[in-house]
This record gives sequence, structure tokens and C-alpha cells, in this order.
Amino acid sequence: MTRNVIHHTRLGGYPRSVALLLVVGVASIVLALAFKALAAFTQYHLSFMLSVVPDALGVRSVSYRKEESWGLGPGGNEAGVRVYPLEEQIAGQVREGGLAFLFNMPPNKNQKNRRWRGEYSEWRETPIKLSAHWRPNIRSGKFEVYDYVCRYGFCVEIDGDIVEEIGLIVNSSGSYYAYGRVGLIIVSPEWKKVIYLYNG
Repeated sequence: MTRNVIHHTRLGGYPRSVALLLVVGVASIVLALAFKALAAFTQYHLSFMLSVVPDALGVRSVSYRKEESWGLGPGGNEAGVRVYPLEEQIAGQVREGGLAFLFNMPPNKNQKNRRWRGEYSEWRETPIKLSAHWRPNIRSGKFEVYDYVCRYGFCVEIDGDIVEEIGLIVNSSGSYYAYGRVGLIIVSPEWKKVIYLYNG
């Protein structure tokens, strides 16, 4: 009588089917952990991007950003622009309340963790006024975005439509702005945007 002998291929001492299940299981765990770490980093990054905007403005996303840094810590330089969509309801409240709305915004919930980010006290109406922070362009007589962002010789290339849009906002009435410890925030209810420009 002939016996049929089945030989199981073994990997690392385990039958092949068990070994494959182990490999797939370990790979799934590694991928899940990597995805979780990526999601946590993405959330942290978004929170950092939003931290310069007061909570009362209800901003939840970034529609455009162009930023660059050269070096870290003291002695490092940076320049950039971020644009955030402003919801219609909040835009209406800003439009109706004007400076009073901005001056009376409640404090940010987690300001201690933000340090200086998201705190502004001297709100003003546009057009932007001459100050130590920003001067009109000698040729055009207007406040030019690149003159502010690139003030210290470090610059980023900003989309032309964004430059034009910000130029219109800061040189006309209907919007509001304030300088923070770092950067300038602009709230435009008409354009339904919050803009953050910084240099340093």
C-alpha cells in the first residue's frame, strides 16, 4: 500500500500558512501604528497652523500657505503667508460688529499652551496704516505684500492671485488687522478670509 506523504514547507519552524498569517498580522500592526502616528502629527500640525487665529473666529482649516524657515531658534529667519476660510456666520458677525466684535472676543481656551500665538489687542480698520512694521511701497504708494513678508531679506514666492487679493484687502476699507508679537493678522468679512503674514 502506497502512502501519500504531505510535506509542509516551514518558515522559521512554523508551517508556511501560519508563518504567512504571522507576517500579515505583524505588518498590519506596524501599518496601523504608522497611520496613527501620521494622523497624530497631521492633527498637531493643523493645530499649530490654526494657533495664530483667535478661537472666536471659528477657523478650522487652511486654504493656502507658503512658508519657509532658515535655521532654528535665535538667529533663525522665517517668512510666510497663511490664508484661512472664514465661515459666513462669523463673517456676518464681524461685518456687523466691526472693531467692537474683535475687541470683545473671549480669550482663547488654551492660550497658555499657545504662548503668544493667537493674542491680539490693537485692532484697526483697513486700509493698513503707516507704522514701524510696514511702510507703503515707494513706487506704487501702496502696501505691498512682499515688502512686509520679505522685509528682512528672506522671502517666499507667493501665488500671484493671493498677492493681488491680499493687496486689495489691505489697501481698501472693510477689513480689520492687528499686529501680534510675531506677524500680522487680517480679518476680511467681505472676502470671508483670515490672513496671517509674518517675517523675522
